[in-house]
Amino acid sequence: MHKFLILFLVVMTNYAHATQQIKETYIIDGESFGLDMGPGDVSPLNSLYTFEEIHLMLESEGWCSANWRGYKGTWEVKNNQLFLNALVKGACSENPPLVDPVLFFGEKSYPLKAKWFSGNIKLRLSPDTYKYCKTDGNTKKMIGYEYEAMVYEFSNGDFVYKSKQLIKETWEHALESCLTER
Repeated sequence: MHKFLILFLVVMTNYAHATQQIKETYIIDGESFGLDMGPGDVSPLNSLYTFEEIHLMLESEGWCSANWRGYKGTWEVKNNQLFLNALVKGACSENPPLVDPVLFFGEKSYPLKAKWFSGNIKLRLSPDTYKYCKTDGNTKKMIGYEYEAMVYEFSNGDFVYKSKQLIKETWEHALESCLTER
C-alpha cells in the first residue's frame, strides 16, 4: 500500500493542472480545424487589437478559465480570402452571444473579410516532439518542442501562400544550463 501511495504522490506532483483552452475554428477547403495557439502565434483578432483592448470591449463578462481570450472566432478561407464568419463572447456558455460586429469592425454583419490581417495561420499536422539537452548534473532538461504544420500566409486578408513547415519552439532561458543541445 505504501508503494502505491508513494507512486500516486510522485505522479500527482508532476501533473500540471491546466485547463484546455477553447480553440478558434478555421474552415479551409470546407474542413473545420480547431487551432491551438502556440507562444509565437497570433490570432487574426489579436493583430487588430491588444489583449487588454479586447477585454475592455467585451467588458469581461461570462469568461471562464477555458476561454481566457474571452471570445471564440470562426474563420474561413473562401475565394482566396480570410473571412470572420462569427465572433462569440464567453464561449464557455452553452449558447454564447454573438459579438456585434460594429463594436470591433464597424461592419453591420458577418461574415466580413479580415482585411486587417497580414500574417500566418499554422494548422498542426503532428503532435509535439519535445527537445532535451544534458545539464552539468548529467540530467536531461526540456528546452522546447517542434511539430509539423501547414502554414497559411495572408496579406491584408488575401491568401498568399501555403507550405508544410517544421515549427520549432526553443526556450532560450532553458538553454543557459545546457552542456550540449540534443
